[in-house]
Amino acid sequence: MELLDVFDNNGNKTGRVIVRGDKSVVLSENEHIAVGVIFIENSEGKFLMQKTSIEKGGEYSSTGGHIVSGEEPIISIKRELLEELGIDVSNENIIELGYMLYDKPLRYLFYLKKDIDLDDVVVQKEEVEFVKYMSIEEINELIDKELITKSHGILFKELLGRLNLGVDK
Repeated sequence: MELLDVFDNNGNKTGRVIVRGDKSVVLSENEHIAVGVIFIENSEGKFLMQKTSIEKGGEYSSTGGHIVSGEEPIISIKRELLEELGIDVSNENIIELGYMLYDKPLRYLFYLKKDIDLDDVVVQKEEVEFVKYMSIEEINELIDKELITKSHGILFKELLGRLNLGVDK
């Protein structure tokens, strides 16, 4: 059983805690659960993307997941990278780019500039089919063709705006 904190529109914990997946829980207009998503860019300007398993939808996405009760967003993203890809970034300089409201989750956006050798990645087969590096153009094509999780496509565009990254990479 995974417990999730409930946040308000300003990213503050409300004190309410819910059970993940409990269909009886109703969140008000100003209540949100939180997820974290990270985009990792290598020195060639390409981003580490993953193809989710069939059980998880079979779409492309970046790495992310729910922020469990009592956990800070930065800790959750480090945990997700370790669980899903076997990548330990506990001592890395991850940049938190704030959050955005999209749908019901409050989405925390993270960025890391790091060269990760794909041979070092150990995917969690229940969640991830494979990973690969993709250019901005390739990711934009996934967005246009709706082959990426919609929220991750929106977050990628937000990332580009917040980092002032152009399409000429």
